[in-house]
Amino acid sequence: MYRLLIVDDEPIIVEGLFDTFYNREDLPLEVYRAYDGQEAYELARHSRIDILLTDIEMPGMNGIELQQQVVLQWPRCKTVFLTGYNDFNYIQASIRGGANDYVLKTEGHQAVVSAVEKAVRQLEEQLQYDQLLGQASSKMSEALPILRKEYVLELLRGEVSTDESRAARFAALDIPLRADQPVYLVTGRIDAWREDIVSSDKALFEYSINNIIEEYFAHLFRTVHLTYAPDRMLWILQSHTDNERESMHLDRDNNAHYILETIESVQTACSRYLQLRCSFVVGSAPRDWCEISLQFDRLSALFTRGLGQGKEVVLLDRHLVSTEERVEQVKLKRVQLLGEYLENKQLKSFYSLLDEIMGTVGSHSLTQPGIGMEIYYSVATMFISYLNRWNLMQELSDIVSINQLISIDEHASWQDATRFFHNLAGELFERRNIENELEMNELVRKIHEFVDSHLEGDISLSRLADLVYLTPSYLSRFYKQETGGNLIDYITSVKLRRAKALLADMSLKVQEVGVSIGFESASYFNRFFKKHTHQTPQEYRDMLKRI
Repeated sequence: MYRLLIVDDEPIIVEGLFDTFYNREDLPLEVYRAYDGQEAYELARHSRIDILLTDIEMPGMNGIELQQQVVLQWPRCKTVFLTGYNDFNYIQASIRGGANDYVLKTEGHQAVVSAVEKAVRQLEEQLQYDQLLGQASSKMSEALPILRKEYVLELLRGEVSTDESRAARFAALDIPLRADQPVYLVTGRIDAWREDIVSSDKALFEYSINNIIEEYFAHLFRTVHLTYAPDRMLWILQSHTDNERESMHLDRDNNAHYILETIESVQTACSRYLQLRCSFVVGSAPRDWCEISLQFDRLSALFTRGLGQGKEVVLLDRHLVSTEERVEQVKLKRVQLLGEYLENKQLKSFYSLLDEIMGTVGSHSLTQPGIGMEIYYSVATMFISYLNRWNLMQELSDIVSINQLISIDEHASWQDATRFFHNLAGELFERRNIENELEMNELVRKIHEFVDSHLEGDISLSRLADLVYLTPSYLSRFYKQETGGNLIDYITSVKLRRAKALLADMSLKVQEVGVSIGFESASYFNRFFKKHTHQTPQEYRDMLKRI
């Protein structure tokens, strides 16, 4: 939807052109009008103008001056100048003033319509797919480091992915790793910062550490680096060869040993050249992408216990857990993803993941300490957080037992607990749907109420959009989606209904009726009424007298 502003100091021209474009359903226009340059300028200061159709010669601020001010505010605005002078110098001056087109008033309305249609095409050409794609590509290049970090963090949180989906994301984000080959993880910690380093320089030193690691490993490994917490870093290493076992003609243990020995050299370089004391934990074996979430947690945890709490340590992760526990821990990490599905009302994904997480425990006793209890209370905490955010705790207490949510002992079996979570999610999804429907109905009611009570004032799409805090184009789409009709058609029907009711009051003049429903010009009211009833207002009133 483009905004067209018509400006002329002759009201009859303004009203005629306003009528012409207001009723052109084939043009995506929202039409505004002003009767001098200053009034138009004030309007443009507060509302975006896409097309300016203005007379040149006007008292006070003329059309060229107006165009210059509007373009300062809205650089993409297209200008069509109206002129009554068929003078080359005059036309040339208008073009120098920034006109996209000019029309002689003597050429008639069709020439003006053609000029505005041309301006619409020019606006649309600016939004062509290739241009937008080029701009998006440029912006994405600038944002790539952030996007890479976000995606790697998703994988570390346990986001499920396939070789194909990872490969596509790696290619899009220019991540130099193979999506179908295992990786090694190395975590790092800066144990102590030099006293002369200010906060703004810390990122520079972190990148310097990464540069040292890349220098030591580049000949054998592709690397990806990110800072995931204050003073904490992660490196993902992958062999240059397609088959990790063939890398350096060594087995997996020797690869891990090589990384460990090299990290000691990195640590020494950090101390000598950067004067930073750093610690590192090295993964003991390569991991498939579906396993990196768990290993990352284990590597990070080693910094908080035992030897990992010292200074300038280098540890190799050798504390392997059972395969069953690894699977359960990965599922536990995905509770955060479960909360995102609930928040975004992704029903199918939510129930599928909930069954997957709860199914991990199987027939374990509810009261048996261990991973089952941790999973239960992690899921319960996710639900409690959701209920608090949406202020639903008290509201749902009459439908769902809160005691069953906060106490695992309230359930007879693990299957009962799973059913309880299913039912609670169903209530939440249903409640959100009801709230959304009520909110949408209330928004439509608010619009109708405003239109009904403000027919004589500003009921433009822009004004209504401001009323409900939406953009005009989205409001138009929303209204049609919710009611099946166009908002402009509703406004027209209300105006007609009100006009007919007022015309039945013979004490009112026809012009007064027009003004009361927003038509300052009697001729415009006449054209509007006749278009929709095939009668002029006076003819309609005369008909009522005969009845």
